[in-house]
Amino acid sequence: MSQKVCINNVGHSGASVFLGVDHCGNPRWTRNPERIMVWLCDGWRTRFNQRREQRPHNVPVKDEAGGIVDWRKEPLGGPDVADLLPDKEARLQYSWMAGIPAPILSSTDRIENTEWSAGLKRKKTVGGRVPGFKSRHRGLGFVCWRNKTKTGNAIFRKTGRKSGVVVIAGMNPTRWRRPGEKLHWRVIIHVRVSQPIRPYTSVHVDWTHKSLTFTNMPLPSPRTGDGMIGLDRGCVHTLALSDGTFMDMPKPSKAELKRLRYLQRRMSRQDRVNEARGGRTAKFASKRRRRTLSEFNALQGRIVRRRNDWIEKTTTRLARENVLVALEDLDVQAMTKRPKPKPDSAKPGHYLPNGAKAKAGLNRSILSNNWNRLMKRLKDKMDANGGNLVIVPAAYTSQACHQCGHVASENRDSQAVFHCVECGYEANADINAAMNILGRALSENGRGHRLGRGGPRWRPCEASTPSTQAGSSFGVRAVKGISAAKAGGRMSTT
Repeated sequence: MSQKVCINNVGHSGASVFLGVDHCGNPRWTRNPERIMVWLCDGWRTRFNQRREQRPHNVPVKDEAGGIVDWRKEPLGGPDVADLLPDKEARLQYSWMAGIPAPILSSTDRIENTEWSAGLKRKKTVGGRVPGFKSRHRGLGFVCWRNKTKTGNAIFRKTGRKSGVVVIAGMNPTRWRRPGEKLHWRVIIHVRVSQPIRPYTSVHVDWTHKSLTFTNMPLPSPRTGDGMIGLDRGCVHTLALSDGTFMDMPKPSKAELKRLRYLQRRMSRQDRVNEARGGRTAKFASKRRRRTLSEFNALQGRIVRRRNDWIEKTTTRLARENVLVALEDLDVQAMTKRPKPKPDSAKPGHYLPNGAKAKAGLNRSILSNNWNRLMKRLKDKMDANGGNLVIVPAAYTSQACHQCGHVASENRDSQAVFHCVECGYEANADINAAMNILGRALSENGRGHRLGRGGPRWRPCEASTPSTQAGSSFGVRAVKGISAAKAGGRMSTT
């Protein structure tokens, strides 16, 4: 729901910007555009955190022994947090916030409320902690509403075929006017564009990564086909399609992995022990470590951008070519949990091997394939062009035969080979699972639910058990109106 562009540089025009007063009460002004951008980011983050600290969360009440006896509501900012001040009073109390434009300060209300609601929803579904505060060390940025007032704010103007500017306008307080200058000032953000900018409601400036995002509605994605496809997500192959093809996410090269390990080890050696902190490691203490961290982040960012680019292109292709896409319901969080320790009863304080090292490797492989992001982006694009993303249960999709429906663990000769012990059908195990996923999505007795739309969950028929043939539950022979000969690929109605 947005258009993202790169920031080339920033400029300033008009009066010097009032940044507040120092500890001696002397006013501070600047005409440095980069310093102004950091000041806007700091003001937006501070106002955001002032709203966030009012949010209640549960705090345990403990007895003398340390046991939890009750829970009570307490603001995130602590029991003594002050009431939230309106924007007008906040400008008077904090001098460095007096000159920040109103569209920037007012945007924190809606953004904080939206992120808090999304965080609570995420906590209920996948677990975790309640949303916290924004930290300066995690990135600088701000949001500005677009308005068409006399001066205008966050207005985009095209300056060339692939260039444009976004203007952030503001005004200094009258009492802090710099002698010989006017009150109004402007920050001009030069951006590089690759397509026409559609009507938008706000801009999100990511100053850390020098990018700017226009918040607008997406364009309708034209569909080029009406196929139906089933997808099996895996570790060896990121996606196995029911038409017999594979889609693999690009992996880091051996040289990149070697360089990442080298930089991680160098940062570990550069960590200095600070005696004033009781011997704890003081990170970011040396300039050399900061340079190493910067190089590590640049290399890691290149790998992540390459991976995200593949996800966007792959999901766009699947959404355009198919009217229905079927996926299995995978709980990635549960699949990537660490194994529980096994205490050794014969040796108190010792533990038996629990396969943690092998499980850690599997977890890294699962997380590196970004299964959840794939499903989320595919859902967004299928909804945008009117398609259906159907989620079906994952039980026995890898053990069921696509031809006869027989379910048995012996059908899997290995990770890649599927050989049915009942009918002798042989195929790639991932392709067979993708066919079962598509068949289950289309089956009358195995109808899935569209993601985000609610609806009944899939339920197996009475004859479908792991020890018997699953016929209409796992195959597609019982699908009404579907050609069984085309069940493995992009299916057509008869």
